[in-house]
Amino acid sequence: MSHPHEQSRKIISTLLQNKPAIERVYFVGCGGSLTGFYPAKYFLDCEAKKLAVGYITSNEFVHATPQALGENSLVILASQQGNTPETVEAARVAQARGAATVGLTFAPASPLCEHSDAVIEYRWARYPETVDPAQQKAAYGLWLALELLQQTEGYAQYETMVGAFEQFENVVRDGQRKVQEDAQRFAQTYKDDKVIYMMGSGPSFGAAHQQSICILLEMQWINSASVHSGEYFHGPFEITEEGTPFVLLQSEGRTRALDERAIRFIRQYGGKLQVIDAREQGINALPEAVREYFCGLFHTALLDVYNLALSQARHHPLTTRRYMWKVEY
Repeated sequence: MSHPHEQSRKIISTLLQNKPAIERVYFVGCGGSLTGFYPAKYFLDCEAKKLAVGYITSNEFVHATPQALGENSLVILASQQGNTPETVEAARVAQARGAATVGLTFAPASPLCEHSDAVIEYRWARYPETVDPAQQKAAYGLWLALELLQQTEGYAQYETMVGAFEQFENVVRDGQRKVQEDAQRFAQTYKDDKVIYMMGSGPSFGAAHQQSICILLEMQWINSASVHSGEYFHGPFEITEEGTPFVLLQSEGRTRALDERAIRFIRQYGGKLQVIDAREQGINALPEAVREYFCGLFHTALLDVYNLALSQARHHPLTTRRYMWKVEY
């Protein structure tokens, strides 16, 4: 398998040779395959000066296709097995409108590949600690975003970010070791809760949303909602009272102040709060200029530890499903 840096650079370079220009990029997928693109979306939202960025769930992309989609567009899609019907159809629609497509999948020769101008077969394992986090699905989204920005507009911190990717696995492994004991405490404290609210901001909001819909709702059958730290004070904080369960993914970077404000309020009014602080767990080992862009990937990797502990404490394996892949939907 090619190094993700070289592979992403070659893919974007080849696409740009075949396109007059790429003015818009759309990140498309379902569930965790969409939320995995959030770090890439956040990075381009912050750093791109001309490139327009879209982040759309697959079936909405199919049914409410953006009018701007066309030959100057790039659509990056992901599907674990490459056969999610909505995502395969989104890729077909994108190609029919003249857009370039890049498909991310764990399964080669899958239907998504048939509608992708370029394919990335990312690393995946049931036990994530066995796979370099810089070669997983979400990381490839960020790699592609980095290359797209560099090759279209240029990015002053390009080499710094490439270097940070090289450090990332060590930072993740150190963080995962640090949180082992805290994860066990969390599991015992939260195992009987009927609802858990996920919170985060900036680069980590996608990780919070993914935790809510893919882990708590899908894999643990725990009622949940994801609340942006900046939106908490504009409605959601009204549910805060003694014992209300929250998990807040505290990021490092420009939106940290949003998290800090929410933490102060929840603690003041007695909420039951688990904070997973990227700074405290070691993200600052990465260069300051780019470290915030890795917070979402970092939090997702740390949550692997918490999720395993929670599933064991509840005697509810992460593989348990009631409807998914079992009934017609």
